[in-house]
Parts: sequence; C-alpha cells; structure tokens
Amino acid sequence: MKKFILYLSIATFVFSCNSETKQETTQPESLGNTIWVNAKYLETLERTKSPLKAKPFADTVMINFDNKADTASIVWNFHEGSSYAIKKGKKILFFNAYETKPKPEFEATLNNEVLKIGNSFFKKVDTTGFIEKKYWIGKYSTTKGNIELKYDGKIFGVDSLVTYYVWNDYITTQTDIDLIDFYANSNKSTTYGYKFAGNEIIFYEFTWSEEGLIGKSGKEIFRWNKL
Repeated sequence: MKKFILYLSIATFVFSCNSETKQETTQPESLGNTIWVNAKYLETLERTKSPLKAKPFADTVMINFDNKADTASIVWNFHEGSSYAIKKGKKILFFNAYETKPKPEFEATLNNEVLKIGNSFFKKVDTTGFIEKKYWIGKYSTTKGNIELKYDGKIFGVDSLVTYYVWNDYITTQTDIDLIDFYANSNKSTTYGYKFAGNEIIFYEFTWSEEGLIGKSGKEIFRWNKL
C-alpha cells in the first residue's frame, strides 16, 4: 500500500509538471503578425513615460513577424533593421535573409508569452506605435481650447497644428529632455521638450545648438491636461 501511494504521488507530480509546462509554453505558430518589444524598454517606459530614459534598452528594441511568421524584421535603436527567414521548432531560428548560412544568427524561445533571444526578453505589443497609443492618444484641455491627438499622428482642435511626432530615437541626439515635434499647416515643425506630471504634460522651449543632434530645454511654455 505504501508503494502504491508513493507511485501515485510521483505520477501526480509528473503530470502536474507536464501540465504546468504546457500552460507556460506558447506554440511558435502563434507568432504570426505579432510585434515584440524589449521587456526592459517597456518596463522603463512604464515607470518613467520617457523614451529618453528607456534608451539604454533600445539596442535590440523590436521584432516584427509577418502573417505566416516565416520572416521577421529586427529593429535596432528605432532607426536600423534587418530581415530574417524564420524556421520554427523547439526553438525559433533566425537566418539572415540576405546571406545563405548553415547556422542561424539568432535562436529564440517562446514561453508564457515571453520571447527570449540570448539574455534579452521581449513582450508582445499590439502596434508599432505603442508609445503614442499608451501615453499620447486622446483628448486634452489647453489654454487654446480642447485638442485631440490621433493614432495616425494627426491633431484636431487647434488650427495652427496639423500633426505630431513623438521622438523615440535618441541614439545620435544629445538632449536633457524628451522631445516631440508639432507640425503646422506650412509643414514646418517645431521641437519641444516635454515631461509628464500626473494628469498633465508640461512642454518646454527647446533650443538646438546643432540641428537634430545637440540641444537643451529652456523655460516652460504651456501645459496640457488629459481629459
């Protein structure tokens, strides 16, 4: 009887472990048409709302799989990228799409909705514009009336503004503050520094000492309140 109880306990333990493994593992087939972002980048962004402060984790920042997940693109620093042919099995293998090599350049595993390549982890997002969607899209009250920012970069409510662009690439830019560009009807843009403060976004004058490369923030010039 004691042996039976022991065998039963072992069998129950093994079954439990196998069940947990199945629950934690996501099949590679589910990669189709998905976007993955460096987990440390996302965590820093969540904590600070600052792409500038998340910059240290933008080296390998984003991975996009096509509909069939047989090709993927890897994005570095939001301005460089390369394409890869994908082979799926126990591991997800990345082969350079422009060179024929017997060995993959990268190997990945997918467990519990976390993609791991080397020592880096990636989590799934639902759009390449995840920064705008989470922190910018919506309606605001301003001194000039209400304003609305859309996902496609358009602005409604202020005649002098047409579109906006939130900076996420700070690799070659030296700045002491996060940046956003607002475009007027003339298609001319103005760069502002910004900071989130509770329900407000505070905008600052920004001066370039070398256009697009070196600049610093100045005085506060206006605020928006999220509605």
